Amino acid sequence: MRDCTQYIHARRPLYHTAEAIRRGHITIGFIGGSITEPVADGHRWSGKIIDWFVAEFPGLIVDEENAAKGATGSLNAILRVEDDILAYNCDLVFVETAVNDGEKAWGACREGILRKLMKNDVCDVVLTYTYSQAMYETMLAGKLPQTILDWEELAEHYQLSSVHMARYTFDLVMDGFLRWDEWLPDTLHPDHAGSRLYAEPVCRLLRREIDTARPVSIPLPAPLHADNWENVHILPFDQVERVGAWRQVHERRLPSVHHMLCTSSMTSSLRFEFEGTGLLLHLLSGGLFAAYKIRIDGGEWIDKNDPLPAWGLNATDWLREDVPVSGLPAGRHTAEIAPEFAQGGRATRFQLGMIGVIC
Repeated sequence: MRDCTQYIHARRPLYHTAEAIRRGHITIGFIGGSITEPVADGHRWSGKIIDWFVAEFPGLIVDEENAAKGATGSLNAILRVEDDILAYNCDLVFVETAVNDGEKAWGACREGILRKLMKNDVCDVVLTYTYSQAMYETMLAGKLPQTILDWEELAEHYQLSSVHMARYTFDLVMDGFLRWDEWLPDTLHPDHAGSRLYAEPVCRLLRREIDTARPVSIPLPAPLHADNWENVHILPFDQVERVGAWRQVHERRLPSVHHMLCTSSMTSSLRFEFEGTGLLLHLLSGGLFAAYKIRIDGGEWIDKNDPLPAWGLNATDWLREDVPVSGLPAGRHTAEIAPEFAQGGRATRFQLGMIGVIC
């Protein structure tokens, strides 16, 4: 069996974690996608981490704030990290968004997540990297996927520890210690066996760093990206003018969304003002949901009616992120959003979960 220490990059003492253990009460936060999302029988790697704390520190009160949700990448996490993680005074936070980060998850967005978590120095942050089949050829060649390399650049800059769980387990498969179906029964999500292996290098990092943790003051460095999204914020729906047949619904199926603005009318629209350089929208997407168009400051309409992926046609709770406009001159702007029938869709339900203002 491989020594998992080579898959650990320890860069910063886990002082807040050690202090919480000393106090006898720790709150552990997770933000990521379906690989980290909690399940009933606890067979995700996040559940194994909680089990480890309970077993290693008898009597320790362990609280879990798992804000992971399927398909969550950085564009989703950036709007949720304050309400779903920081609001619960987490002592230790695991970030697992690299696997879902597409080409739109710019470094500025990822850096914004880290700066939000780190700016008041209230918690330890550990980056974790999981696997998807899109990474196979790159990892087979002994390299790291670009999404992980991009996150590692930030890890180095901010001196944050990271754990290459995917590389560790992938190498075990390549060495014959594990079958693919034992690791990933559905090709993406580990069951108990794969999740235990994902957790192994994380627990090794925790054991080593907690034992040696010491008070440390590391100033928050200047950002790598001058346009980083540290100050991105949610625009409240009470600042949005509704034209036509709209209703606001208290959403209880999606832990990341509190309310949604909903319509099935293709003649309805939304209008609002914002102070910033761009917008980040979270909306439900799938074969039963509408697309939309947007215009800024009374200009030309921008059509956001993109074709749905094949798997998305049957989605019912896919909270998709979109950046319809960015790079605007800093200042006050007016936005208008109008729903329209989606390509490949079969219904006209438009459901908007969050409006993020980039500034």
